[in-house]
Amino acid sequence: MISQTLLSAVRLSDTGSFTRLCILKMPCIRGLVALVLGTLLLTGCSTYTRETGLEEVTSVNIDPRNPGEVKIGGMVFVAGFNLEYGARFFGGLSGLLIAEDGNSMVAITDHGDWVDASLSHDAQGRLTGVSNISIHSLIGLEGENIDTILEPNERDAEAVTVMPDGRVMVAFERRHRVWVYDSLSTRDNPLELDLPENIVRLPGNGGIETLEFLPDGRLLMIAEEPVGGGTIIDAWILEDDLKWRWIGYLMNDGFNVVDATALPDGRVMVLERWFAAPASLRIRVRELTPEMLDGGGPLDGTPITLLKQNLVIDNFEGIDHRIGPNGEIYLYMVSDDNFDDLFQATYLYQFLLLP
Repeated sequence: MISQTLLSAVRLSDTGSFTRLCILKMPCIRGLVALVLGTLLLTGCSTYTRETGLEEVTSVNIDPRNPGEVKIGGMVFVAGFNLEYGARFFGGLSGLLIAEDGNSMVAITDHGDWVDASLSHDAQGRLTGVSNISIHSLIGLEGENIDTILEPNERDAEAVTVMPDGRVMVAFERRHRVWVYDSLSTRDNPLELDLPENIVRLPGNGGIETLEFLPDGRLLMIAEEPVGGGTIIDAWILEDDLKWRWIGYLMNDGFNVVDATALPDGRVMVLERWFAAPASLRIRVRELTPEMLDGGGPLDGTPITLLKQNLVIDNFEGIDHRIGPNGEIYLYMVSDDNFDDLFQATYLYQFLLLP
């Protein structure tokens, strides 16, 4: 049975009254995303202004010593691209959406912007190119462009996901909140999601990093890091009764949570990052099972892949998946360069998840 979650949890920001819209069945979501993303890239959108610039997209090998596909733990690196774009404030990419047909992607940024691009794949589903990059501001609750009006701490978008009815959720940290937009095609008129009361205890720069709908329609939300130096990261599931259930997420080996993607079989792939000054970085993917998500927690996933600095990696903060032409699962990751053109890069990588 498809969950009715969020029918009453999304409120109008000025009145507090609830909005009720029809819920589409979960199998329709990714098809809807593909249609909307494709339409958006072809026709543009009248409700916001796009900024264009010179783009330079170059192929990247994750292991220059072994060019091409490389097996790393439970995944195989398939393709990678370095994205450079001449528009103001390009960079800081976090949450990621990949269209079901593989023709497009959408990301959000730390500066409060949307980033769109066209993607191309070969007949086997391997990523072969990125083009038509564009950037435009998220719209605020009062209809303002938040990348120019709000204070910097007010526009730090970190996570994005699509609701079962096609609306789009965006999570912000520093001032912790979640906005809900009408659709990917318009991305205006946001509402605000009622969050757990204890959300206010999250660290300013360690807030909500993961929003992801499970196949049964429930919403998984995970913060970036523990409160007060502990080992349990705050995590919640918005259940069918419209109540937030705290479940927690066990921090292992100092890795913070930066995003997640839910697979059709109910597993969730969680993207994690470990960093130590001045420049030590590791990226890890852990797998959560449906049994873990239905249990009492805290969530303690199984490591699938560990990317170390002997590889070409960066500050990956967005992950999504796509089903290939033969039923295989491809994972996509995008990196947040912190707007540092000198020492960091914006990478889009594709991996094959091994059975």
